[in-house]
Amino acid sequence: MDETKHWETLKAGNIQSLQVLYNHHIGGLYAYGMVLCQDGDRVKDSIHDLFLNIWSNRQGFTIPTSGKAYLMVSLRRKIFDRGSKRDQLTIPLEESGMDQELYSDAEEQWIRSEEESEVQVKLDKAMAQLSDRQKEIIHMKYYQQMEYEEIARIMDLNYQSARNLVNRALMVLRKEMVTLVMIILLLM
Repeated sequence: MDETKHWETLKAGNIQSLQVLYNHHIGGLYAYGMVLCQDGDRVKDSIHDLFLNIWSNRQGFTIPTSGKAYLMVSLRRKIFDRGSKRDQLTIPLEESGMDQELYSDAEEQWIRSEEESEVQVKLDKAMAQLSDRQKEIIHMKYYQQMEYEEIARIMDLNYQSARNLVNRALMVLRKEMVTLVMIILLLM
């Protein structure tokens, strides 16, 4: 997608470009917003307000060099401008990618379900050891697959501080997740 073209035509008044940008970014913005506050309604309202503000202020709008980073920074501001501190952060465990249909036997499915529950509990425990900033940066780096430059810009850090924060978060997770890794290896 040529995102710059859509930003330019949006600025010129093309509402379809706003819709294209919205559709392209909504999934990532929602996931990022949930990392920040864990209130789905608040996240949805903030995203909708963000795009409404973009449309309303399109004439004076400066086309961003990175639409994704611009939208994430703006969403972060919208969420935090709405009031209280962040709710407790957790990042959901992603699906393991293993096809459930491979297991036709109900007993094997039950065992797998129990093991996944165990993994989720251990991951939640490990994530609870991270600071809010570490949780946020892990989400950006590994769930949003953002580069350190973008992360640094969003979190108002310099490049090296962003790298250091990720490394410290990973050290905490490694320490907490030794048994989780063993379980995952057994599942594969």
